[in-house]
Order: sequence, then C-alpha cells, then structure tokens
Amino acid sequence: MHTSRPIEVQGRFLGVAVSQASAWRFIATDPVVADLHGTVFPSTAEAQRVARLALHRTRPAVPA
Repeated sequence: MHTSRPIEVQGRFLGVAVSQASAWRFIATDPVVADLHGTVFPSTAEAQRVARLALHRTRPAVPA
C-alpha cells in the first residue's frame, strides 16, 4: 500500500508525494513544477522545500 502526502506552498497545491519503500516520488499537478514530476526525495519535507524553490523561481523579483 502506498501513502501520499499533499505538497503545497503558501496555500497553492503543487502535487503529491507518494511513498515508495524508503523514498517519496513527487507527482506534479501544477504546471509550474512540472519539471519535478517523478523526482524521488528522501522525505516529504525535502519535496516541499524543492517545490517551494521551484515556485519562487517563476516569480519576478520585487524591486527594492
């Protein structure tokens, strides 16, 4: 049986992490993180951290 955990950042649902043995495979549901689809992470926290980075790379920098 597989276990899954939602991955969201600031209320935006980006995908799910599905357990596979001792790792978690990321299944992207939001196009902004499509390049992460299928990536294996050691934990759901790491999947969320990388998804957060991917989300923020698409946002323009706010001028100072």
